[in-house]
Amino acid sequence: MTINEYSRYGICRYTNLNIENTIIALDLDGTTLRTDKSVSDFTVETLRALSEKGAEISFVTGRRKRVAEDVLKPFSFPSRLIANNGTSCYNRPTGKKIYTCHFPREKVEFAIQILSEIERAPVLIIEENDERRDMIMQKSHLEKKVYKDYFERNSDFIFVEKNLRNSFFINKITGMFLSEPNEEIESVISFLKSKTNSEFHYCPLYNLNFLPTHTILEILQPEMTKWNGICHLKKLIGKENARVFAFGDDHNDIDMLTHADESYAMANAVAEAKSAAKNIAPSNEDDGVAKILAEKFL
Repeated sequence: MTINEYSRYGICRYTNLNIENTIIALDLDGTTLRTDKSVSDFTVETLRALSEKGAEISFVTGRRKRVAEDVLKPFSFPSRLIANNGTSCYNRPTGKKIYTCHFPREKVEFAIQILSEIERAPVLIIEENDERRDMIMQKSHLEKKVYKDYFERNSDFIFVEKNLRNSFFINKITGMFLSEPNEEIESVISFLKSKTNSEFHYCPLYNLNFLPTHTILEILQPEMTKWNGICHLKKLIGKENARVFAFGDDHNDIDMLTHADESYAMANAVAEAKSAAKNIAPSNEDDGVAKILAEKFL
């Protein structure tokens, strides 16, 4: 469906919103992307039209830059990419870096130490280096099937270290995560919270259909999440007073859904995201992002 076809249904309407002072913050998986990671022409055309009218389109994701760009290829117009849940930001489509915020080394070492008590280790995320590698696994990861399978599919992009503490990149970490069996995820979160208090935020991702037996658990810095990343971007581009329209579906979207001026959880969102958002949008399979934005602005 195109924008013109959509408007024939009588849904689109003009508003008095100042689109040039608007940041549209879009999660990717489960929100802008369909379940099969595709995106409709209607969504691309809607976001392109808003960009041309002066809106700041920002894709805000837990994905790393490399894997985010894999699914953002249809969006060839100027936009921003806030990656790693807020720790790095880039101009698109040029890829020029706007900012990067690293985890303090002592926090990374603390997470490694605590997880070692339950015989686990985090996967560490770094910015792409000259070799295009952006992840670090510990050698012990390869003893578990879920990590071994992932490594075999992505070995060109992963460093393997005998001990994460000794990694050359320990000062360059932009994200951490675990992959836990579904039946164990809650006990792991409870353990981590009991050991680390408010040192980290823990965000399980329940809307990832490609990993049915396991849950990705993202370990975030409280001071650098998706919403913090949006605020940092606003300052750097001189739009501190811009209104933010945010769309999301999972636990790592809750802070931006809570604080945005107007926020939408997708119909397919987890319950906690729906509670945090001010509104509910149609599902990702039903082009919910584009339908709401076309109605609001076009």
